[in-house]
Amino acid sequence: MSHVRVSDAANTLPPMNVTMTTNQRTSRMWSTLLWWLAGLLAALATPAVGAPESGAEASAHANKSKVSAGDQFVIAVVLDHAEGWHSHTNEPKVPASWARQKFEAIPTTIEVESAEGMKYGPIQWPKPHDVFIDLVGSGRPEAYGVFEGRAIAYVPVVVDAKAKVGARTINVRVGFQSCDDKICTFPKDEVIEVGVEVVALGAAADAPSKASDFAGFDPSVFSKMLSGEVKAIARTSAAATFDFLGWKFTIDGGAYWLIFLIAFVAGFLLNLTPCVLPVIPLKILSLQKQASHPGKLALFGTVYCLGIVATFFALGLLMFGLLSGGQKQDWGQIFTNRWFTIGMSAIVLIMGVGMMGLFTIRLPQAVYMVNPSSETTTGNFLMGVLTAILSTPCTGPLLGATIAWAATQPAWIALATLVVMGIGMAAPYGVLIAFPGMVSRLPKAGPGGELLKQVLGIFLIAVGVFLASNLVSEKWPWWVIGGIVGVACVWAIVGAWRMLRTGRGKVVVTGLASLALVGTVLATRSLADEGPLPWKIFANKPDEAITEAIQAELAKGKIVVVDFTAKWCTNCHVIEKTVLASDEGVALLTAEGVSLVKVDLSVASETHGWGVVRQISGGGGIPLVAVYRPGQEEPTYFQSFFKVSDLARAMGREGTGSS
Repeated sequence: MSHVRVSDAANTLPPMNVTMTTNQRTSRMWSTLLWWLAGLLAALATPAVGAPESGAEASAHANKSKVSAGDQFVIAVVLDHAEGWHSHTNEPKVPASWARQKFEAIPTTIEVESAEGMKYGPIQWPKPHDVFIDLVGSGRPEAYGVFEGRAIAYVPVVVDAKAKVGARTINVRVGFQSCDDKICTFPKDEVIEVGVEVVALGAAADAPSKASDFAGFDPSVFSKMLSGEVKAIARTSAAATFDFLGWKFTIDGGAYWLIFLIAFVAGFLLNLTPCVLPVIPLKILSLQKQASHPGKLALFGTVYCLGIVATFFALGLLMFGLLSGGQKQDWGQIFTNRWFTIGMSAIVLIMGVGMMGLFTIRLPQAVYMVNPSSETTTGNFLMGVLTAILSTPCTGPLLGATIAWAATQPAWIALATLVVMGIGMAAPYGVLIAFPGMVSRLPKAGPGGELLKQVLGIFLIAVGVFLASNLVSEKWPWWVIGGIVGVACVWAIVGAWRMLRTGRGKVVVTGLASLALVGTVLATRSLADEGPLPWKIFANKPDEAITEAIQAELAKGKIVVVDFTAKWCTNCHVIEKTVLASDEGVALLTAEGVSLVKVDLSVASETHGWGVVRQISGGGGIPLVAVYRPGQEEPTYFQSFFKVSDLARAMGREGTGSS
């Protein structure tokens, strides 16, 4: 919901001195981490340099301090702006030229928490006023609707007919950012207490408080609330809807601890995604090696977990616009940055080569730090960072809805959600650290440990090539990736007969590797094939062009299925091949009256597809498959795995797809 502006100066980790003793390295590591975290917290707590403390102040009060059962009253939420200052409206309409410059307005928000015996109607917002600002330096100021002066929003309240006598405190959460024609202040998120007392019927009523503040309120909403024409609700915060492997459930948007628990589970499940699985055996081998030294196991394991959590913290800062002047990013969107993709693919490639033991020449010490067998705090921290970053091209169950909910919350709650998700991902390793005996009970790698490292090293090389393939639009990199995975399978078979001692082990590894080799050939052919579906592809096209294309097809009376995808999105490929391009999926999607749109976000900029993603889901990234039907106000969408029958139901064509 909100963002901050911070200095562009990076708070980076200073290079480690490789000649230091273990104790010195440990001390230096913890000192660096503390300074790094302190710098980030200071950045979050400090407004932009030169920005005034605030250009607007929020307050709230009711028109009555005493009410009775069945009564009605109004809460006025007031934004008082200093001269020359304004705040964004609840639904900012940003000029197209500003959007192209990645300007993102922070909407003013009001949430009213539940209070016993109180029901709330829809918020009545003040009318925007136009200001004229030349934000892009074109020499032509453009009109932009804002709240300014004394802007008042109204929250109608109906007291339940059976409300008990007694005092009530209604918490009103107001989020806003004030700006003048040059700068914006740090966004505010305030909780204001409004006190009312429910008294017995016939008790003395008090005179309206600040009656002039309520002159703009439309009281006709009360009759609509009582008749049911307008729904009265117990709180104004939105509910969060989750989909766990086809089981959908909804939770009150204010049930923070329950949603934090779901965020924890979502983080834990990221360990089971194909992006992370290749790294887990490597970390377990590392833990087994350290198990005989409890102190070393605790230190290195904790630092590894801190690397995961710190990365999710940093991802939260990026995703919710807290380090980028308000420019938000969706889950996985960081891979649209060409230089980040190059850097990550290089790191993974180096790590894969290192796992195979092929470092026969002297390389910079930083290269050896990404080797997970390296017994250094820095190496383990960076391994945790790498593990967390590798999870971003994938999404697991519950993750998309959790992030979408977090995007609607105040900054500290959104950031806390990502941190809890990181704790969930680190939890399995934390358990092994807390109970060292469990590590010793894990199956020992024995003579096959080196073979496992080598095979996984080749797989990591394939992952590195997969990340680098995002830089090209052609399909041929799939054959390179498939070829590398095939080499890993053959290497496993040859190595099993050379390195394993038991005949049973040799046969088992040979059988599994052979099956994997066949699966690799089939999967590579499928991924390199364009597929049978007649997609209309939008690659790095403006949001407006995508929306117009969808609306044009709807105007023809067609059902529109939109697949938001990217080359780096592993789950996207799985869904496309196993659901959309399955025999049942093809029959459903090629039927009369269906139009197919694919939005390729591989290298798309902020306003070229990602805006439509956020408009549909509120956040959460991809995979995202949306179904638009004529006459339906909002699309039905899927952010995780689903079945053809789910898609058929969303299209209103039950019975077409299989279960």
